[in-house]
Amino acid sequence: MRMLPLVVALGGCLISRHPQQPTSLTTLDTTGSPDWDALLTEAGPIQHEAVASAYWMTKLSGLVNLDDPKAAAFDKKQDVRIVLPVHALSHPSKGLYVVDTGIDSELAAGETGPARGLAKGALKTMEPVESLASIVARQGQPLAGVLITHTHIDHVLGLRDVPDAPVYVGPGELQSHSLTNAALVPTMKQLLDARAPLEIWPTDGEARLEGLVAIDVLGDETLWALHVPGHTPGSMAYLARTTTGPQLFVGDTSHTLWGWENGVIPGGFTEEPDANQQSLDALRRLVERFEMPVWMGHELDGEGTGI
Repeated sequence: MRMLPLVVALGGCLISRHPQQPTSLTTLDTTGSPDWDALLTEAGPIQHEAVASAYWMTKLSGLVNLDDPKAAAFDKKQDVRIVLPVHALSHPSKGLYVVDTGIDSELAAGETGPARGLAKGALKTMEPVESLASIVARQGQPLAGVLITHTHIDHVLGLRDVPDAPVYVGPGELQSHSLTNAALVPTMKQLLDARAPLEIWPTDGEARLEGLVAIDVLGDETLWALHVPGHTPGSMAYLARTTTGPQLFVGDTSHTLWGWENGVIPGGFTEEPDANQQSLDALRRLVERFEMPVWMGHELDGEGTGI
């Protein structure tokens, strides 16, 4: 997300006091640990579409830890163009799930959308491409749920397009007292106030993947939620067994392809750098072990974010 002005003066607060509850998914299985070597070397039933919902200019210093020696050559004042992606995951019997939300129909039409207060200024550089409503409509399946990697504003701007869909977030996500939260509270109220309680992933269960809590979302070992704290306390990655093989969606554990390939965490947008590094290292071990495609938080072309 783009750093908003005056956040230090505003001080830290909760991003939202919206109601939340343990997930109500009846298929959820947190018992036992699967045979990962068998599961993650096989294709699955899920159809995947990656969509650029919008583009946005933001600070490289937020996307990459510029204090890391590997980043010494970068311009610390540089702005870069990033994508706001939506990943549509269509299961033949369980329905459609989306990873993150892109932008809503109002923003796609060039209107203000849900942005309020200081967030309006941050969205001035946004280039709309396609709304979440449009992305969902062409999938040909009812929307079963929204899988949020984390609640930074650039991952939830499409929520008003799917008012009745359950929204799943990581444990502790709404309890963060980030300095940027105060500036985002009015916008988050617009996005969440009319919704049912957010559904929270559990932190218990026996399944572990490279040391990460792994949650069998649909109960059939085709879609997994992985708790990857650090960028935010409740950051999640998602692992889907698609028709072309397993694919990993890491959210902002790494915003950029460069950060992923070099093992360098995000910069100023990350709340707990040490935890972010541990989560990033675990995900990279996972990909090294199973050689699966990886989707970063703000790239789709596989060629870097202009850095």
